[in-house]
Amino acid sequence: MSNLSVKLDEVTHARLKTLAAREGTTPHALMVQAIGSQLDDIEARHSFVERALQAQAHAEVGGAVYDGPAYGDHLRARVRAGISGQPASIKKPRASTLAAVAKSSKPRA
Repeated sequence: MSNLSVKLDEVTHARLKTLAAREGTTPHALMVQAIGSQLDDIEARHSFVERALQAQAHAEVGGAVYDGPAYGDHLRARVRAGISGQPASIKKPRASTLAAVAKSSKPRA
């Protein structure tokens, strides 16, 4: 393991010591945990953005897209159906493409 020195102001250092004591751990262990948690959050955010960019690229070359509000209604109906044991009242919306959506949303002259 490598060592790393971190300079903390007095207020932050006092908070660290207090919270570590409350958690029943050492300030060092709490810092290691906090750093790991923050790194996980940053990696998750980067992964989310990367997946969104991939989905956008897929849609732009003709991949399936769905109307957001209609798909949301469909998902809510499926959840309600799963809870009640009844069949879903709303069918899955039809897939489209970005080109078709753009074409249908152009104002008509």
